[in-house]
Amino acid sequence: MVKRFLLALLVVFLLTGMTGCGEKPHENDPQEQLPAGDNDTPRDADEILVIFFSATGNTEKVAEMIASITGGKLIRIIASEPYSFEDLNYGDKTSRTSIEQNDQSARPGIENEISLEGCKTLYLGYPIWWGQAPRIMDSFVESHDFTGITVIPFCTSGSSDIGKSDDRLAELAKSGNWLQGKRFPGSVSRSMLEEWIREVGQMEKEKTMRLYINETEIPVSWQSNEAVSALKDLLSSGDLTVEMSMYGGFEQVGPLGTSLPRDDKQTVTGPGDIVLYSGNQIVIFYGTNSWSYTRLGHVDLSEEELAELLGHGDVIVKLTLQ
Repeated sequence: MVKRFLLALLVVFLLTGMTGCGEKPHENDPQEQLPAGDNDTPRDADEILVIFFSATGNTEKVAEMIASITGGKLIRIIASEPYSFEDLNYGDKTSRTSIEQNDQSARPGIENEISLEGCKTLYLGYPIWWGQAPRIMDSFVESHDFTGITVIPFCTSGSSDIGKSDDRLAELAKSGNWLQGKRFPGSVSRSMLEEWIREVGQMEKEKTMRLYINETEIPVSWQSNEAVSALKDLLSSGDLTVEMSMYGGFEQVGPLGTSLPRDDKQTVTGPGDIVLYSGNQIVIFYGTNSWSYTRLGHVDLSEEELAELLGHGDVIVKLTLQ
């Protein structure tokens, strides 16, 4: 009898223990956290911004669809002085926009403060006015730091292409990884934008061009132009090492060993600017100069850091795709 009683107690104990193992843990138990999402989980929306300027609503509609597709945060650039119908009169040479677009130094004011904090990918939209981006876009890009951000321009127009408006904005910004922009009609379909965004995603995954000076990687924001594209194509066959020499007390210059496409313009350079000289030489400035160059990029270091890095003798530069 005693044995049977002890056996019964043992069975009750085991059943109770099994039931306890099957209970749901307390909701505050740290081990009850949900598993991390898979690769199909959308990125944090704060990492993607869709910033746009629109006067008639066409760019706004496209920007809204891009934000909906990407999950990005939609932000409008608001002009301090709104544009009236008369301001937009293409046929009036005295209209506000005619005067602004004919003046490359015009910088219309922006009413709202826009933060790029936390942004990794920026879709930047604008209409095409007189074959160019509105001057208010110049105001925007010159007043922000795009370091560490992939900038994807897009524009709207009835017929004009994006032209070199995206390249100009990249030159004015002097920071960020600017991809080639694209023009859309105001009536563009959602499916067409989805296809373009997929293509952009593939471009973002492409290898990045990196620059090393004396074996130390240096942060660089590259231009989006034919010369940089040709340089990337060149590097696809292997790394490129350039022996640089000090010149003039303000630059390091060295031969590429080949020629790249040129779009030379009279340029006032500053510390950190990387340019193509004569189509076949790369120049990195730690001072200033004025000459005809094709811009390649900008080193994202302070003037003091550049002087210390480049101002004490010849250097070895290595360019690579990673």
